[in-house]
Amino acid sequence: MFKFLKKDSFILGISLGLLLPIVLYILLHYLAIAIKGEIFAKIIDSSVQLVSIFLNLFTLRYYLLKAKYDKTGRGILLATFVLALVYFFLFLKFH
Repeated sequence: MFKFLKKDSFILGISLGLLLPIVLYILLHYLAIAIKGEIFAKIIDSSVQLVSIFLNLFTLRYYLLKAKYDKTGRGILLATFVLALVYFFLFLKFH
């Protein structure tokens, strides 16, 4: 079904590493709004961003250890580092 996910490609890794945290952030953000309301979602917004980046590491672990796709794992790792640097740069600048 998802044959494109079963290849060893640096571009695939970067794509997964950037898209998965964005999708997770959107899901968690709207879940927080649905559960507690708009004010609560704004309070925990930075936490939701960090959790979304952190959950990317499970994908990294799967591609490096289980599937043995080194190039894809390296792409995910690069994207995770870039997202973490952007998060901390923006967090320190605006908070």
